[in-house]
Amino acid sequence: MLRIGRIPYLNCEPFFTHLTGVELVSHTPRALGQAMAGGGLDAAPLSLVDALRLEAMLVPLPFGIATRGPTRSVLLFSDRPPSSLDGAVIGVTGETSTSVELLRVLLAFKHHVEPRAWVRSGKPCDATLLIGDRAIREATSPRRAAHVLDIGGDWHEWTGLPCVFARWSMRAAVPDTERRGFETALGDALDRGIQAIPAIAARRRDTGFDEGQVASYLNNFIYRFGPDEDRAIAEFRRLRARLSGEAGEEVSDR
Repeated sequence: MLRIGRIPYLNCEPFFTHLTGVELVSHTPRALGQAMAGGGLDAAPLSLVDALRLEAMLVPLPFGIATRGPTRSVLLFSDRPPSSLDGAVIGVTGETSTSVELLRVLLAFKHHVEPRAWVRSGKPCDATLLIGDRAIREATSPRRAAHVLDIGGDWHEWTGLPCVFARWSMRAAVPDTERRGFETALGDALDRGIQAIPAIAARRRDTGFDEGQVASYLNNFIYRFGPDEDRAIAEFRRLRARLSGEAGEEVSDR
């Protein structure tokens, strides 16, 4: 039985609600990449940074998690606008591999600021990056920060391209027949999952979104990838390499 990584966030529900015949292993995005690198998974919706880092051992599948505009669950919370974060300390959730790199690119090349330090969220900082359900809960909290930067919306506004957060990938060592069978099964499960969004919305009101907001949120995502998403991935790769070169060293995955 194939071991399939699962991200336990609301935005992944359409993939997994009807996916059967596999062993699901739940991890945060960062932990999924570590599990795939260690050989503990056969396929997963890998954080884009990990999909690129491990691409020599993987076969990409035509699925993932992206938005063409605001994401509503990858958010930078700050009492200062992004253009005022030069020299700031940025707190980052330990769950992310890709969102922090998207934020680094946006702050450097769109907002033209350079933070002084990056620390784990919970430590003293001037702004905090959160992802997934935790970001939704913070955004719907009455005590949220004065400025909330939506990473997906900011990227799309700047580049005109979708913002890609994760890409489904499978170990190249998995036989072709099994890979094709899983790709078909995943596509069928996604079709059923999208049809089931009203039912998902009715039972997933634990993030702070009401039923209508959950449905709107899920319908906003791009789950099947095509040429636009490939161009977005290529642009992210280019900008991240440029950022690494200007820093004089490879940007670390956080």
